[in-house]
Amino acid sequence: MNIIKFEIKNSINSISDKNIKINTKKNKNIEKRFIFFSKLELTYILNLYSKQVSKGCWRDYALDSKIDNAIFSIYKHTQDKPIYQIIKNSQKGFRNKPNFYIKKDEEIVSKSNNLLIILSNFEKKLSIKKLHNY
Repeated sequence: MNIIKFEIKNSINSISDKNIKINTKKNKNIEKRFIFFSKLELTYILNLYSKQVSKGCWRDYALDSKIDNAIFSIYKHTQDKPIYQIIKNSQKGFRNKPNFYIKKDEEIVSKSNNLLIILSNFEKKLSIKKLHNY
């Protein structure tokens, strides 16, 4: 049995380590500027979503994260544009004070600093619309 030893040149190794460190710092700085939904916020949104899916109103959703906002889009059909969008908007340096919006097309249906208030009002509006249809 032959044993083969591999030697790594120090110059190549040190250059690649520096590049990796620089790239990870850039990625962390970019990630800090992006806004995301917290686990609790996603739980509230997905609870509402699951109720509407069981009623047969909604079929699909998408999550987007951008520099100033996070968007939860709700679709009736997969290939259509979103029926509703739940948006978490936060300006630079104000991560602890986000604003929440629910948009239908370009119209803002509801707006508040508290996600639960928006979702409860929105759920009431959805149930009222459902009753009027029958």
